[in-house]
Amino acid sequence: MSGHWALWLVAAGTLTTLAGALPSLTLFTLAAGLVLTVAGACAITVAAALRLSISRAVPARESNEGEPVRLHFTVRLPRWLPARVEVLTAPGGWVPLAEDGGTVELFVERRGAHLLEPSTVRVGDPFGVVRWRLSAGVPEPVLILPEIGVDVPINPPLGARADDLEPDGLRPYVPGSPISRIHWASLARGGELQERRMITPPTGLPLVIVDTSGGADPRAVDWVARAAAGCVLSLARGGGCEVLLPGVPRPLAAVDESSWRAVHRRLALLDADRPGPAPAPPGGRVSSVIRVPAGLDLGPPLPALPPGVVPMPPSAAEELVEALSGRPGRREHAVA
Repeated sequence: MSGHWALWLVAAGTLTTLAGALPSLTLFTLAAGLVLTVAGACAITVAAALRLSISRAVPARESNEGEPVRLHFTVRLPRWLPARVEVLTAPGGWVPLAEDGGTVELFVERRGAHLLEPSTVRVGDPFGVVRWRLSAGVPEPVLILPEIGVDVPINPPLGARADDLEPDGLRPYVPGSPISRIHWASLARGGELQERRMITPPTGLPLVIVDTSGGADPRAVDWVARAAAGCVLSLARGGGCEVLLPGVPRPLAAVDESSWRAVHRRLALLDADRPGPAPAPPGGRVSSVIRVPAGLDLGPPLPALPPGVVPMPPSAAEELVEALSGRPGRREHAVA
């Protein structure tokens, strides 16, 4: 049990001492009022803690860097109890819930797989005199995906030209696509601007090599993950690519939205504790190599994780990525 009840009782004792020394009936009445207030707050808090039913749900298992993980709480409490329920989302940061619960945003500002332990909640009287801490929910895994970098040069595909590509239907026009791909007939019929989707021959897919050998600092590996995500997404939108990651013996294809998501999730697991170059590409086929540039400004220190959020072990993180890649993803950047 916590709160300001001890201060209230100290104040009541001080007023009682002064009331006896002066003497003063008014001061004694104030002291008695403080004691009764603490007793009432304690009764409200204990009754609420015993009758409170609270549950937590995590609607989305993944989120992008800089975006919150949303936690939905359902609260059941007798309406005649004037109690206050709050959730801890940051050190010293308590967010109040409505009578029936609500959604709370939790910012996990660290890329990777994390475990959300049961949330710390507290129930108390409306004035915060007495508070009682409880927990809500069960451990839930979440994946924080790297931000999409935009400052990495991308080399053109090797062995394939834009006019060698084969059409594969239509898709909404993507700004920056060659004007030769625009499907003018659909525009003439009064439809939206569309372009021909092209398939690059498999032998011509560009290759992206992700090299974390110079990333002893987690911030450097974060930069590599973001830069690689931007490079792969751009190539996937342009027809597809393959990606070689450290510790992965074979290239991963990113040719559509589903395969791009799978690569994006893999980039979330790049680890500074296990740095290393990707395997050598077959036949020297390289389009882009993503590595830590010399003199990189790493920026400010990484923020601390919120209360109740801990990194997942590598094996559990791999299982989470496999599970997420086996069903439609959420909150993702679409390829087209």
